[in-house]
Amino acid sequence: MYTLYWEQMAGSIVVQAMLESIGADYDLRYVDMGAGEHQAPAFLKINPAARIPVLGLPGGRALGETAAIVTLLGERHPQSGLTPQPGDPDRAAFLFWLSVMATAGYITSGRVGHPERFARDDSAIAQVKAQGDADYVTFFDLMERSIEGDGHFLARGLGALDFYVAMLAEWISDRDGVLAERPALRKLCDRVRDTAPYAAALKTHMIPAASALA
Repeated sequence: MYTLYWEQMAGSIVVQAMLESIGADYDLRYVDMGAGEHQAPAFLKINPAARIPVLGLPGGRALGETAAIVTLLGERHPQSGLTPQPGDPDRAAFLFWLSVMATAGYITSGRVGHPERFARDDSAIAQVKAQGDADYVTFFDLMERSIEGDGHFLARGLGALDFYVAMLAEWISDRDGVLAERPALRKLCDRVRDTAPYAAALKTHMIPAASALA
């Protein structure tokens, strides 16, 4: 049994989508970051970095950071086909693009969604947000040029990278506008949203906070 520690519209989307796709047994534990629960001593014992998501593993250990969780789940469940396994010709491309998404993409999304964490006064916060939006569009230009498959990131078909980039696209300030100008990315995101695993994860992450805490 896995345990997914999650927050609304956070990086836990990709992890839940993978768990759903794998057909793994898991439960959900909501962490209210707005209330500071990620800084509570009990949570810091699980993840000293005080970040979401965290995946509790069978046997009691826990793992944080989306890229690490995605890689581990793919290796623990190779039959899912979600990640190329060691020795697979696509393994190097998978690791490269996962790292790009987790750094250039995920980190930039923080400036887009929470610019107040990177500046103090209103003017500076607005500048951080504006630059974050611009950098995020540049990142999705890279994604548009790099999609290999017909509706999937790699030509081999649906995989963890598709879930990941679709999740990042959920956080674009002008999602519809950006996707309208990037047909390959739009096709990928539409296809991923139509999958049952991702749809289930997105539905979970869009529920009101009060319901999540109930």
